[in-house]
Parts: sequence; structure tokens; C-alpha cells
Amino acid sequence: MLAVFISTLAFTQEVKVKVLDSGTSKGEPIPYANICIESFDSKVKDYFITDVNGLVNFSLTQRKIISISCMGFKALIDTLSPGVKDKTYILEPSIYEINSVVVTGQYKPVSADKSIYDIKLIGKDRIESKAANNLSDILSDELGIRLSNDPSTGTSMSLQGITGENIKILVDGVPVIGRLDGNIDLSQLNLDNVSQIEMVGGPMSVIYGSNALGGVINIITENNSHSQYKTSVNSYYESVGTYNFNFLTSIRHSKNTFELNGGRNFFGGYSLEDTRSKQWKPKEQYNAGGSYYYNDEKIKLRLKSDFFNERLLDRNEPFPPYYEKANDTWYKTFRFNNSAEITNKIGENSGFNMLAAYSFYERQKEKYLVDLTDLSKTLTTSSEDQDTSSFNSFITRGTYNFTPEEAVFSFQTGFDINYETAKGKRIDNEQENIGDYAVFASAIWKPLEVLSIQPGIRVAYNTRYNAPLTPSVNLMYKPGKITVRASYARGFRSPSLKELYLYFFDSNHQVEGNDSLQAERSHSFNTSVNYKFSAGKSTLVFDLKPFYNIIDNKISLVQVDPDNLLHYRNENTGKFSSLGFEISGSFYQSSWLNVRAGYSRIGRKDDSFDSDNFIYSNNWNTSLDADFLKNTAKLSVFYKYSGKYPTYFYDSSDEVTVGYINEFHNLDISLMKKIWHNRFSVTTGIKNVFDNKEIGGQGNGTGSGHGSGGGVSSLVGWGRTYFLGLKVNFVKY
Repeated sequence: MLAVFISTLAFTQEVKVKVLDSGTSKGEPIPYANICIESFDSKVKDYFITDVNGLVNFSLTQRKIISISCMGFKALIDTLSPGVKDKTYILEPSIYEINSVVVTGQYKPVSADKSIYDIKLIGKDRIESKAANNLSDILSDELGIRLSNDPSTGTSMSLQGITGENIKILVDGVPVIGRLDGNIDLSQLNLDNVSQIEMVGGPMSVIYGSNALGGVINIITENNSHSQYKTSVNSYYESVGTYNFNFLTSIRHSKNTFELNGGRNFFGGYSLEDTRSKQWKPKEQYNAGGSYYYNDEKIKLRLKSDFFNERLLDRNEPFPPYYEKANDTWYKTFRFNNSAEITNKIGENSGFNMLAAYSFYERQKEKYLVDLTDLSKTLTTSSEDQDTSSFNSFITRGTYNFTPEEAVFSFQTGFDINYETAKGKRIDNEQENIGDYAVFASAIWKPLEVLSIQPGIRVAYNTRYNAPLTPSVNLMYKPGKITVRASYARGFRSPSLKELYLYFFDSNHQVEGNDSLQAERSHSFNTSVNYKFSAGKSTLVFDLKPFYNIIDNKISLVQVDPDNLLHYRNENTGKFSSLGFEISGSFYQSSWLNVRAGYSRIGRKDDSFDSDNFIYSNNWNTSLDADFLKNTAKLSVFYKYSGKYPTYFYDSSDEVTVGYINEFHNLDISLMKKIWHNRFSVTTGIKNVFDNKEIGGQGNGTGSGHGSGGGVSSLVGWGRTYFLGLKVNFVKY
């Protein structure tokens, strides 16, 4: 025993490792880099983090593997043996959007530049530097995306000119349910525990089925796979009257990770005039969630549940002549999502994935008569003033993948089961359901090292509609610095239960369902050309993305009562087309400077309005991120120009014509500083520098069926605001 002890002492060596940045002329140290020291049998792992000078010390008793990683740099793996006292490693800068791993639509996780789909990636660092609280905040300055704000139903979007009912939004691969007017309210999707957002423009119907004609947005939440313990607390204040508080804590033991998160978001409402009724409605949101992860070399398991509750208040003006009473309407939204996912690696080249999920969505309407003299309130007696509608979604999805590393041929096959029910007195028959059951397959053929071709097909049975074959073909040609991607795909969308059966009436909406609707079909053509050039510390990236989409049997809201400007019904209105392109460029200087600029032009043509020509809109954006003080501080600037936006409306003669919402500019500026070994960060800045509120337009229409009409205009913001965010982050490796 004594001999063993002496031998151990002899071979125990204190090692000092230094991590430097290759992109700086002086080789500046990289603080807070993550270091993992692992035995060759992977049974023992120790985690460290470099100090402000890029240094870390640890003891070494035997030969081990060292892994070094840090945001903004390429990961490095090496071996260390006893006897080495000092070791210096130099990390190369990495472009996050190009080198980060993506999962949306993939056979297995791959880096974004190797994906056969053109995936737009938004990372955690961009979410933090923009101080984005929800999905609408982060998408507001993206090319090809237009946001619309409704006082009661929230924020919706269009992508490539295609509106939100044809855009599938996922959270960790699980579809988000609960559409109002066909759209998911983006302001209800919190980003506090999100690691990245992946967006694919164009139809993904072969893989994801209905509602994916226009594209897919997949929100990827954080998964703590390195630290033993992590807790973060995040608070946010904005001068308009926003107060947010969120937290996340996770514990990892061996191969098991447990995580809890939650928070409260409060917005006091805003109006252009000092009135009781607010244009931007006051609301309060609560969210909570828990998850369990099991991770080893062959099996990965994730169990996850989360809750969301929102209370939105619509106050009316007091009643004349005495103005002592008024109506208050509460809209309450509740979401409950559960999922279980398992990934099993069968061998070196194959594996399967199984996902099962249950989602519940409920929206309540409660209308009260309020006595403003003593603030007492009573429920109103009209049956139309009180309502509860609920939706249940059951999803099971499984895939088998055969993906050899350097093979000429790989493939994926799978099944997809979706079943949804709706209940409520505003649902026809008070209860309805719809099911969609599908099998799909695709293969990647690489006849040349630089060429990949991926055909795919989906065969489905829908309980309400004849679901046709849905084919697609994608190709990628990558001869060096240029990457060319092209795709053609057919899409299919069955009308939702709300479009078929929901009757939605409030002070701003009178929308009827229509059980005679036909399903939508689409053709889509998408191309992208990417060129990347690197020289020394600098990298230039250029992208050109033309697209053309055609949707038959387009479902739209149509005015059905000339005497009631709010009365609309869902109808098949004919053919809709969108045509356009995006062009953008990015400049990266080492790991400290990132400048981007882009321009998009999107045209839309809707045959339901007898439109013979495309009507176009233009926008361009630019952003700058500059890291300084050894990557502990960052200045970020985000600018977007939104050109005149064409919209159809009814003129004074009840004829459809084209009007325009005026152009506007938006500018956000933020400054972030990290202190105390990155445990504490402060972000402050200005949003909406140009003080945008309501943008007027050209045309004297009667409205669009949402709101009171009276002209072409759009709510785009609540003016210039100032914000402050504080985040505390404790991590133990």
C-alpha cells in the first residue's frame, strides 16, 4: 500500500492549461472557456472553467482526454499525459450560424452548413443581445418576415408572403396548438430557456404534415449536458410598463439531468390616447416547466411538461350619460404540454427516434359589468358574453434512420399520427375532431462527393379530407466555397377545427366557421446560393434566396354582410401566389465583430381579389455586434426598414381595391456587460428609437374584419422605450 501511495504521488502532476484566441494579433486569453477532462473509458469526467486570464489548473494522474469549448470558437480535443506542466491551446474563431448543429428536418444532428435544407439559425447570444422576451421580439427584424398585431388575438406573422396558418411552429419538435384566426400568438412563446431557433422557409409537408406549407419554425430549449449544477435568474424591466421575472435550475448526476423553470411576465397596456380602453391590452403571463434527461452513448431519453397561463384584459369606455359603469372582458389562455422522446442508436449507422406528445389548449372569455364608483363587478347575463373553448392534441411520431458517415446512400422512414379534438358552445355540435395518419420516407443519394439529392414522399389518411400524395425533392451542390441548394415540394393543409367549426364573436371580431371548406394544396420552389470566403481573421458570407409559392383553394376570411363590417366567414377564395427573393451578406472579424445586411422583395397575388399582377413590398435590415473587454461586453445595433406594405380592403363602393400601409424604420440598441466570471450580466438599451406607434396608410377602406375599420393602418409598437435586464447565472462543472 505504501508503494502504491508513493507511486501515485510520483505520477500526480499539477498541470496549468492556458487557452488563447488565434484571431487576435497578441493571442489574447479566452476567459470562461469550458474544459472537460475525461478518462479513456469515459467513466470519470471532471469539468473546469478558465479564469479571466484564460488559465486553469488541475491535477493529472494518468493519460486523459481534454475537450475545450467556448461560444464563438471551434471546439478542440486533445490528450494530456502526466509530466506536462504547462500547456497552451489556441482556439480558432467559429461562425455560430454556420457551424452550429441543427436538428429540424434532419436524419441526425448536423452542422447548419451541411444540412440539405437552407436553415436560418438564431442563437442564444443573439436572443440575449436583442433582449428578446418572446418569439415576436426576436423575429421583428428578420428578412422575409412581417409581423401583425391584433389587440385581442396577439402577434401573428407571414413568411415569404404566406400567412401564419401555413407556418408550423414547433417546440422541441412538438407542434404548438391554439390558433386564433389561424395564427399562433407569437407573444405567448417565451424565450427565457431557449438555446436556439431554427427556421426553414418553404413547405416541409413531407416531414411535418399539415400547416407546413409556408415553412417551419422549431424552438429548441436548453439541455444541460455538461455542468453538474446550473441556476439562472433573469429579470427585465421596460419603461412602457413591462416587468418580467424568470428562473431556470438544473442538476446533473451521472447520466441523469433534472430541470425546473418558470416565470411571470407582466405588461400594463398602452394606448395612443389616455383612455380607459387600451389599444395594447394589459396582460399577465405565468409559465412553469419541468424536464428529465437521460443521456448515454446509445440511448437518449427526454420527458418534459410545461404550463402556460395568460390573463388579458379588454376594458371598454364608460357608458353615457353618467359614465359610472363600463364593461370589462377577460380573455384567459391556458396551455399544458407533455412530451416523451427516446432516441436509440442501434449500431454505428442506424437508429430510431420516437416522440409522443399530448397538448391541451383552452381559451376562456368572461365579461363583467363594472361599477366604477365602488369597483364591484358582476358577470353579464348574455350567453354570448361568456365562453370556453378547449382543444386536445395527441401526437405520436417515429422514424428509423440509416445514415453511414461516408456512404453514397442513406434514408429515413417513419410514421406520423395526429389527432385533435375541440369542445365548446361555439364549436358546431359543441364537440368535433379530426385525425391525420401518415407514413413518409426520404433518401439521400450522393452520386458525387459534392452533390446530394434527397427525394421524399408522404402518404396520409385524413378523417375529413382526401389527403393526396405529397412529394418533394431537395438537392445540394457544394463545390468548395459555394453551396447551392434547390427544392421543389408539394404541400397539403387540411382546414383546422377552428376554421371548420368555431364561431368567434367579441367586440373586435365576428368570424364564422365553415364546414364546407376544401383542403389547400401548394407547389413551392426554393433556391439558395451561399458563398463563404475566409482570409486570416476575416470571413465574408453572401446569400441569395429566390422563391416561388402557389397555393390552391386558399382559405381566407371573407366579408359576408355588407351591413356589418365585422362579420366574416372562412371561405376557399381561389389561388394565392408569392414570389420574391432575399439577398444578404455577413462580415465576421475574428470573434469580436459581426456585421450583417440584407434586402428582400416579396410579391403577392391573390386571385380571390381579381388581382392580375403581383403587388410587392420591400424591406432591408442591418445589424452589428461588437465584443470588447475580452468578450465580457457587447454592443448590438439592430435596424430594419419596412417598405410600403400592400393590403386589400373594401372601398366606399364595397369594391375590393389595393391600399398600402406606409413605410417605417425601426432601430434597437443594446449594451451588455458580464462581470464576476460571467455569473452576472447587465443589459440595457433603447427599443424603437424612431418612436413608431401606429402606421397610417394610403386608402380609405372599411377595415379588414378585425377591429373597427375606418381606414388602412397598422399598430406596430408602443413608441420609444428604455429597458434594463439583469441576469445571475451560477454554474458548477
